[in-house]
Amino acid sequence: MYSKFVIKGFKCFEDFEITKLDRVNIISGKNNVGKTSLLEAILLHMGRHNPGLTLTINALRGIEQFKLKSEEMWGWLFTDRHLDKPIRLTGITESNKNRSLTIRLVEPKEPKTVKPAASRANIEGTAGTAGTNIVVEAQKELLCEFDDAGGKKLSMRFSITPEGMKLSATHPMILPSGIFFSAMTRTLKEDPERFSDLERVGKHEEICEYIRILEPRVKRLAVLITGGVPFINADIGKAELIPIPQLGAGAVRLLSLLLGIRSFSGGVILIDEIENGLHHSIMKKVWEVLATAARKENVQIIATTHSWECIQAAHDAFMEMGKYDFRLHRLEMIQNEIKAISYDKDTLNAALKAEIEVR
Repeated sequence: MYSKFVIKGFKCFEDFEITKLDRVNIISGKNNVGKTSLLEAILLHMGRHNPGLTLTINALRGIEQFKLKSEEMWGWLFTDRHLDKPIRLTGITESNKNRSLTIRLVEPKEPKTVKPAASRANIEGTAGTAGTNIVVEAQKELLCEFDDAGGKKLSMRFSITPEGMKLSATHPMILPSGIFFSAMTRTLKEDPERFSDLERVGKHEEICEYIRILEPRVKRLAVLITGGVPFINADIGKAELIPIPQLGAGAVRLLSLLLGIRSFSGGVILIDEIENGLHHSIMKKVWEVLATAARKENVQIIATTHSWECIQAAHDAFMEMGKYDFRLHRLEMIQNEIKAISYDKDTLNAALKAEIEVR
């Protein structure tokens, strides 16, 4: 788990740190203060072996990228588009281990590339010259430098070539130790696969137990094929099993989060706008379920919200559960710098009672 995270030169964060991260964390703050960008920075750090995640976070925001130049594709990752200043992301774990990632835009190793003339002719609508190659200037490359679990320094390069994206690495790719649920993400395709993986080893009933806290009618869950597409279906005592989406957006959202927690045991779950699809009246139960699952799977949750009811529900849930391994972190712009203000149990309790703005 992260206990502290430091960001330098990434998007709106010129020099930022967030401390006292706990098992479950809510990130609040006004619009455009950097809540989603903070999650993106942590995602890049978790997947520091995979520079392709720099494209993923653009795609999650709906940005078309493969037709862009390298400066456009990656330029907005750098604070104020200062491409000469590196991005530095540093995570400190609860055991005081320090892991860093540095991202730069650098000159290509091969400053010129060869492009067949026929390709140019097709693009420009000209005749071209058969058998003649055209030398073009290569674009800048994305260089990611990081340390592995053993402290060894490694690096990867991501470049744009006439043939497409090219990854240069001297070590195997390692998947991120967690998952990012964006506000726009729908995981109807991944969820059946994750549920099937659990069913294969006889651990799917755990998910059913959690879902029953929200929807007591659920007797069991099963993956069925509908129109050639796999869907998770629920037995709620009707004549037929029904697709989970028929139980409402809340059931879909909670099931996705639970499958993510179970599938990334020991990792970090990032959730943007966690309240999406969940009515405020059930948020307390949702937090109870997520906290129970996170503790069992040794998972850390970092979620953003705009909702006062969501924060109040989390506070109430953890107060009643006895173990208060939860913190609220509010991002605020103070003298043109983004700062993280953390609330422990007592300060948050006092703020909520006094109706002080903490969103």
